[in-house]
Amino acid sequence: MKETSLNTIFNIYLLYPIDRDDEGNLYRLLKNYTNIGIELQAYLLDWEKMDGLPKAYLYVPADHELFVHRTYKDKLLTKEDIDFINCKIIKECDLLVYFGNGYESNKVARELECANSEDIPIYTMPDLSPHAIQSLRLAIILILKSKEV
Repeated sequence: MKETSLNTIFNIYLLYPIDRDDEGNLYRLLKNYTNIGIELQAYLLDWEKMDGLPKAYLYVPADHELFVHRTYKDKLLTKEDIDFINCKIIKECDLLVYFGNGYESNKVARELECANSEDIPIYTMPDLSPHAIQSLRLAIILILKSKEV
């Protein structure tokens, strides 16, 4: 966890597939997964208030990253550059939440590999069911307890 002047921040990287769906619709996929990021952030805020968990920062890749999209489109950044930056962000996280449908693109596989190589815990979240949400909460509590030792 990262210490700030105000308090401790628990950093979470939300990993989700962003390849095109069966109909080639990238926007709909991004929109659906961005909503998942918003819902998860709401739970994190509630847990901070109700359970005394630390303030959490949820990093949602490809959400409002206009700079990255434009520099990639203009060929100023390569896929490898973006992967390198994402891996640096993952290294600063306390947890990687993988919200996926079982399909692992090359991008997802690289980010999972980065988390594994840095010993970043990975929580595979199948959906936003109450059971999955409660399991995520417990995973965060276990990570926090392990860092106290």
